[in-house]
Amino acid sequence: MNTELDVIVIGAGFCGITVAASLKKFGIDNFIVIEKGETVATIWKNAYERLISQNPYFTLPFFEGKRKYSTFKTKDEIVEYLTEYARHFQVDSHIRFGEEVQNITKIKSSNQIDYRWQIETNKDVLKCKILVICTGLTNEPVIPHFFGQEYFSGEIIHSSAYKNGIPYQNKKVLVIGSGNSAAEIALDLYEHGAASIHMLIRGKRWIFPLYPRLRSLQYWLWRWRTKFKRLFDKDKTDKRMEMMEKAIDLSTEELQAEINETDKFIQRFALDLSAYSIYPEDKGPMDVEVNQGRVAWVDRGTVKQIKQGNIQVITSRIQQLTKTDVIFANGELQNYDAIILGTGFRPGINKILKQPELYLNINDRYLPKTDGKCQSIVDPTLYFVGFEKIVARSATYGYYGWYTGKKIALQLMKSQFYCLNTLRVPPN
Repeated sequence: MNTELDVIVIGAGFCGITVAASLKKFGIDNFIVIEKGETVATIWKNAYERLISQNPYFTLPFFEGKRKYSTFKTKDEIVEYLTEYARHFQVDSHIRFGEEVQNITKIKSSNQIDYRWQIETNKDVLKCKILVICTGLTNEPVIPHFFGQEYFSGEIIHSSAYKNGIPYQNKKVLVIGSGNSAAEIALDLYEHGAASIHMLIRGKRWIFPLYPRLRSLQYWLWRWRTKFKRLFDKDKTDKRMEMMEKAIDLSTEELQAEINETDKFIQRFALDLSAYSIYPEDKGPMDVEVNQGRVAWVDRGTVKQIKQGNIQVITSRIQQLTKTDVIFANGELQNYDAIILGTGFRPGINKILKQPELYLNINDRYLPKTDGKCQSIVDPTLYFVGFEKIVARSATYGYYGWYTGKKIALQLMKSQFYCLNTLRVPPN
């Protein structure tokens, strides 16, 4: 069945749901959200059990939720909050769950003048005037292959498939990676009684303490300050929209200046793990996150176990796998029952949207060419939300989503106004 819509949004995570809420708020109703999972925030739903948000500002524009959530939301609370958000803005009926996009092409419409997007899914063929991709930076696991891997008798899984440490009790496990997932999985393995845990950490990484009490205090001060301001602000919604748009309206120079200022402040809190051959990045933590996509490790207890010797750090690369062992480049040989790959993710959007002119290849990741505020510079009817270079990413994802929904609504209205006026022009 072919169905033509004004807008199709791909992905029902934070960005996709915010775009949908904004579209609805600005009068666009002929749209759908395609989500391959069975719920909103599928990445959170399927993540390892102990996952908790690291930022207390994990809410979206114009709705904090009716129930009382934890300051640092658990993964289940994230899913519940986003479900509540979708229901609040009446976009839940627009979401098509369990549907996966397989191919996207641009085709001529029936009038042979305009072009439309054609989206082929595992269930349908759809057409739309404007396409919004919100599948995120962590859509596709990065899974390296090691020499001799086919002979290894133990388990090798990516962090995206890990749930908890129960199956690894009394087992010897190698965790590869130095990001937050790798660090939290290593800690989870220790707390569930793994016989030994080694973390293979190659390259540099910024590491910070979580400081939960400080960040909680920061969160409550921010909330009360915001509520206090609203008491004296008669034009609440318009004012917040203005502030929201101002927060994301940064030039390249302004963005870098904000990055440098942020780094200057937060670097003083970094942990020193040089005794374990873990060194900070050459550039600041925010610079590395924004420009290279490497998020700092925010510690929840792993560092303590490293210092006590319960989690051991290995810095040599893997040379070869045998049936039961890993041989490292420095000549060391270690026996493992399982290897868990905390090797990160890539966007993977080039797999469904295959036009190479739409992307830049940065650090082996295909990232969309945009104007810095989500609109493609190659095609004005194409948007990518959740891929921009931004400071405080989790705090401003919703800003970009809401701004994009508003921008698309205006774009559609202008297009309809133009068509109406064209029809009214009398013939010569």
